[in-house]
Amino acid sequence: MILSLLAVALLAVMPARSDQDDPRLDRLFDRLESATSRGQAQVLASRIWSIWFQHPNGYIEALLRQGREALQDDDLAGAYIAFDDVVRKAPDFAEAWNARATVNYQMGNYERSLADIRRTLTLEPRHFGALSGRGLCYLALDRPEQALTAFEASLAIHPYQPGVKAQVRQLQAELDARDL
Repeated sequence: MILSLLAVALLAVMPARSDQDDPRLDRLFDRLESATSRGQAQVLASRIWSIWFQHPNGYIEALLRQGREALQDDDLAGAYIAFDDVVRKAPDFAEAWNARATVNYQMGNYERSLADIRRTLTLEPRHFGALSGRGLCYLALDRPEQALTAFEASLAIHPYQPGVKAQVRQLQAELDARDL
């Protein structure tokens, strides 16, 4: 009994490991960088996303899942409420910030989305999803040079993102044509 109370007390004061701190991520990112095919990269990226969605607190994971389900149902208000709750309860959980950034983007709140992306990238600088989201925000704000930089940063981490590659090609062509 005393040992279990001690264990509970220790867990309460120890910081919970967040998604972005998982020791498996370094190896997965190394493998992603050296992936030789789109299929291989997609499998690795899927494993990374799976880890990013994990949190040691089941309640936090449930809130994140609730927000993702609301997002899939096009319930942006419900998704925002859930993700905002996760951000407040687990401010060191990178994926919570990224999820709220996604909803802010879809609601047209591009500056708020960029603020959430900044926090995501502070917690997980390799978050290729947040980097590509940053590019989309900059496109929406008509800042093509910054969008191109964000998309290129995302591809430097995950080089097999066909949609992001297409955005880079299109932006490069538009910027080159503008400079003529």
